[in-house]
Amino acid sequence: MNNKQRYQNWKKARSDKRDQKQQQGHQQQITLHQLQQINNQQSNSQDQSEDDDEQQINKIDERLNDVKLFMIDYGQCDVKKCTGRKMERFKLLTAIKPKVKFQGIIVSANGKKYVSKDDEELLQKGICVIDCSWAKIEEITYVSPNERLLPHMVAVNPVNFGKQFKLSCVEAIAATLALCGRREQADYILSKFTWGENFFKINKDAFDLYADCQNDKELRIAEQKYLEMAQKKENTGQRNYDMPSSSDEDEEQIQ
Repeated sequence: MNNKQRYQNWKKARSDKRDQKQQQGHQQQITLHQLQQINNQQSNSQDQSEDDDEQQINKIDERLNDVKLFMIDYGQCDVKKCTGRKMERFKLLTAIKPKVKFQGIIVSANGKKYVSKDDEELLQKGICVIDCSWAKIEEITYVSPNERLLPHMVAVNPVNFGKQFKLSCVEAIAATLALCGRREQADYILSKFTWGENFFKINKDAFDLYADCQNDKELRIAEQKYLEMAQKKENTGQRNYDMPSSSDEDEEQIQ
């Protein structure tokens, strides 16, 4: 092989080597580009996931705070025991003065109709409980066409445990929410109290019957069925809480 041939071979090998490096560089560029695309996709996916999580959290938060809650405070209750005051501290409700004419549902012993899903229009304006002493309830003169009663159930709060109707503020609100189809929000506000989860457990038979009721009439029929069932349990010794006497004059408060 003469010098000319050797030079040509060397030149060709050099050219082939340069082409190989260029090809490898191009492949590396493609690989880096692909990695960048993957990283971008992962980043976008993560951002989307975070956005989805945030939207889900917001939806849950909206459901848990769907109905605005209020309390008419007559200043008669023990502040340390008042569940309404505790809810106010947790920013779950707003306290208002008796002179305020509330436009939503007012849970009151003076109501003529049972609160129900039929009250959806009023529910959109909120739920309000009257915070006062049971011993002084007859002194309350608040009058509104939006006052609603609760059907038969028993209290679970430590002050009036097992007593018919003598519910605390949080129990009255939770019952109203449940009867109006807002059980998730009801469970949420009860979760702020150590005994709260027992409210629907002890009143399970009642709320199982009330769950499908749409209006006052249906609730009264369901309540009668519940009372008959409760009486049978009472007669057979199956009751798991103490029933109050008909002459009960305790000084306990609506908490």
